Amino acid sequence: MVYEQIKLKRDGKPALRFRGELLAEVRSIPDSAAGGAYSGEPGRWLELALYRTSGGNYVCQRVGRTRWVGEHDRFEAQLCRSPDEVFQFFGYGWLSQDLYQAVGLEPVEDVE
Repeated sequence: MVYEQIKLKRDGKPALRFRGELLAEVRSIPDSAAGGAYSGEPGRWLELALYRTSGGNYVCQRVGRTRWVGEHDRFEAQLCRSPDEVFQFFGYGWLSQDLYQAVGLEPVEDVE
C-alpha cells in the first residue's frame, strides 16, 4: 500500500504530519432546510475525519466550520493508538456514530 503525506492544521498546537490514508469523513450541514444532517446551529457545521497511519495508529480530525462574520473555523487533530482513544476523541453523538459505521468501528459497552 502506498501512503500519502498528510498534514493537518491544529489550533494552538503545531500541525500534525504523518504518512497514512483517509478511512472516512462525515459532515453535518449548517442549514435546517437542507435535510437530516443539520448541525443544530445555523451557519455552523462539523467535519469529522478518521485516518490510519502507516504505523497502524489512527489520527482523528474535527473541524468546526462557520459562516459567521468575526468567527473562525476551529481545527483539532490527535493521534490515537486504539479504537477506545478514537471514541474518547469523537464521543458518541450521531455524527460520530455515522463515522464509526463508515469504518466498521462499533462502540459498545458489554454487560452481564
